[in-house]
Amino acid sequence: MDSITEEQTKGNSYLVYEIERRAFPLSDAPFSIGRDASSGIVIREPAVSRSHAEVRPEGDEFVLNPTGATGTRLNGMPVTEPTKLTDGDRIEIGSAEISFRQGRLPLGVSVVDTQSASGHDPDAMTRRQTITNPILGGGQVAPANKKSSSGIVILLVILLISAAFYFIGR
Repeated sequence: MDSITEEQTKGNSYLVYEIERRAFPLSDAPFSIGRDASSGIVIREPAVSRSHAEVRPEGDEFVLNPTGATGTRLNGMPVTEPTKLTDGDRIEIGSAEISFRQGRLPLGVSVVDTQSASGHDPDAMTRRQTITNPILGGGQVAPANKKSSSGIVILLVILLISAAFYFIGR
């Protein structure tokens, strides 16, 4: 029965990003944490390396491997070599706190669906809409809706009729 619970525990292992209250499921693939947009958990701080740390599966356990130039802490202690994670461990990277959970998650934490993330643009979070000027040809102009177009046409007709009465009445 012990082997069944170990398999279930490995299948239900998560990294919980405490700031966002989101849980990232761990699998047989390495999971990266860092400033790079392709990381599993992205931490936007200058003190965090692009690839700061990695959680790797080793047998039935997960191991934290610090790969960044600046410090990674596990339960308040600096980590310089790969270290086995146990349920409830707290990983500190910059000002971010990430906890390692096996089995049940705390209340109020949502699980991130990493399976559907394969089709997304990894740099979408850093992109902003650019302000364009249609007169200078800086992009596509949004099509005007029919309601405002008909209002402008009616206004022009009224102006033309008014101008005609003005010049005829002179």
